[in-house]
Amino acid sequence: MSHILSTEQELNGKPAAGADQQAVQVALRLRAVDRSDRPIVSNVSAVHASSGMVFVDFGFIEQQAIDEITRAMRAGTETTANIDGRLECRIAMSVGDIAQLSRQLQQVLAAVANKSSPLPAHAASDAMPAPGASLQ
Repeated sequence: MSHILSTEQELNGKPAAGADQQAVQVALRLRAVDRSDRPIVSNVSAVHASSGMVFVDFGFIEQQAIDEITRAMRAGTETTANIDGRLECRIAMSVGDIAQLSRQLQQVLAAVANKSSPLPAHAASDAMPAPGASLQ
């Protein structure tokens, strides 16, 4: 795993006057602490911005609740506007770190798209969120 590290000015979006900006690639090894290497299962996410920080919530909604909502929508009947799910993890990151994460995710999506076996049509639409969507 590698991570691109750059200057504080670049992360904040404010390049230093007259300074040459260069990204430095370093090998980064993250070591698990306690149970931090435990995979988190999530089927929904939400992103919230607040005063220089971005909060990314990963949650889980039981498949039964999703199925009930789908059946109600197909039948044209009223359904509850609130769904209870379980917050699995909340991550707070700076705007600069979110920008770096976005670049890394775009690289992963590009690599998946360039594989010899193309994604099924429904998988490609799932990979790219709708503009302005906050819950996928």
